[in-house]
Amino acid sequence: MGRLSVQELSVTYRAENHRLTALDRVDLKLAPGRIVALVGESGSGKTTLGRALLGLLPASAAVSGQIRLDDLELSGLAETQWNDLRWRRVAMLFQDAAGSLNPVQRVRDQVAEPLRVHRGLTLTEARMQADGALAGIGLDPALGTRFPHEVSGGELQRALLAMAMILEPEFVVLDEPTAALDSGTKGAIGRWIRQAADAGTGMLLISHDLELAVALADEVHVLYLGQVIESLPGPALLNNPMHPYTLALSRSVAGLDTHRDLGGVRGDALYRVLHRHPAGTGETDEHAHLVGSAVSHAECHLPARGCLFTPRCTQAVAECSTREPALEECNGHRIRCLRGGIVTELRLQGVAKRYGDAHALHPVDLELRAGETFCLVGESGSGKTTLALMAAGMLEPDLGERVFRGRPMDSWPRQDRHFLARHIGVIQQHPARAVSHRLSVFDIVAEPLRIQQPRLGRDALRERVFAALRDVHLAREPEFLQRYPHELNLGALQRVCVARALVTEPSLLIADEPTSALDPGVQAKVLKRLLDLQIEKGLTMLLVTHDLGLARKVADRIGVMRAGRIVERGPAVRLLNHPEHPYTQELLRGSFRQPIAAPVR
Repeated sequence: MGRLSVQELSVTYRAENHRLTALDRVDLKLAPGRIVALVGESGSGKTTLGRALLGLLPASAAVSGQIRLDDLELSGLAETQWNDLRWRRVAMLFQDAAGSLNPVQRVRDQVAEPLRVHRGLTLTEARMQADGALAGIGLDPALGTRFPHEVSGGELQRALLAMAMILEPEFVVLDEPTAALDSGTKGAIGRWIRQAADAGTGMLLISHDLELAVALADEVHVLYLGQVIESLPGPALLNNPMHPYTLALSRSVAGLDTHRDLGGVRGDALYRVLHRHPAGTGETDEHAHLVGSAVSHAECHLPARGCLFTPRCTQAVAECSTREPALEECNGHRIRCLRGGIVTELRLQGVAKRYGDAHALHPVDLELRAGETFCLVGESGSGKTTLALMAAGMLEPDLGERVFRGRPMDSWPRQDRHFLARHIGVIQQHPARAVSHRLSVFDIVAEPLRIQQPRLGRDALRERVFAALRDVHLAREPEFLQRYPHELNLGALQRVCVARALVTEPSLLIADEPTSALDPGVQAKVLKRLLDLQIEKGLTMLLVTHDLGLARKVADRIGVMRAGRIVERGPAVRLLNHPEHPYTQELLRGSFRQPIAAPVR
């Protein structure tokens, strides 16, 4: 058995004066017994790549690059040569099971068709083998005597799998093999795919189901607008993505083990379209456009040689619009990003703090990746607030180093400390002590802008304050804006403090029990808004909380603190489902809502 590979494969669909780029210089290798998965949003080029491997692209498709099966170049084959390869050496399971079968032929006869075409079996012989193939995939052979409209979608999908494998091909392309199926059928198909791979079949798995890709794939390629934007081991797809797009996709998974509220990718899915504009000389120029459903992205010119993900990336810099990134090796992944993937927003190394003879914080390391939510949990007095204040630049460590956005915080001259105040927002634990009682609501929220941006005009200042108040669902009427802290309930005052922290549009938010004074309804709204800001602006959050239920809903990673040390840290799903440290296990046991019995006398 050999190898199936593509090199520098590009596919463009042509229609009148427009050309849509579906694949852009893609490299991929399939080997016997290995499963390679393609994931990405609809329109990213996954199905185009699968169909290209079998020569099934329409006449409107222009193809360049190489597609090789061992030493045989496939891209230039005639249709008769393709027909000799299909089903026998390379087969495909199409996405729409019902639409892939002939409605006027019985299921068994269609499963048997490759046997008759490629092996010359009689109808009786082919039907006997088809019955065996259906039985082997868990279907009653009697089902084969029915027509497609008399069979359920899950049964049709398995029948197509039996058809794809009936000639025992070397490679199989599976296009959404579990789409719209119940969990039981998904599990059965997943086990069958694994069994076929273990027997030596090479698989290309095309799927929106990231959990399926993690469970089955040896390697995952993440496609975006026709380019491979990250290649990584299957298990790392949900636990350790390195590209901002892959991280956003992983937050969109509604799995049984997922606790965090669903996120998503900033903006809407786009397409790459080339079309011609008449020039003043009568000639025509071609311009690349991003076209999407959002008005803000429609007819948006792509940068000439920049990163395709730039319009939706929350960590893009000026260079991203001018220089095209290459797919480069990085810690066992290959990523297409000029910044080396998800950047580190804040790094604390060996920071420690003492108050007299008491160790409030032993040497602790902490790293926050851009756009993530890291929750610190633990009992009162464990050092959570001390660590958070150090991260915010509000408390000096006795030992250790702090680096924010690649710049050492502790070696900055005093005038540069304003950079911290502009880019780090802080929500303190006690709202009544966090604000001046001589300032009105408007002045409390506006104060950071007046200090950090003194040249900001009056109208612009007012607009920024109103936007921050709107984000936390507070009124903008004059009567409310003129109130003082003592005239507000604690929940409203806490929301004023949240608005104050957000008004400078920081990239990092340090939040110490930000919703402890809010009722459940308002708490949910404020947290939902913070998560929305994370998607829209790439907001990084360090959240201190006693509430494990809250951490479960918002955290990407969790750190458990005890006696000034982080005793356990890791992805929220892993830590909450499979805690390793005895103290973490104790915290989780204490968080369960069980009846509290009176002590025995």
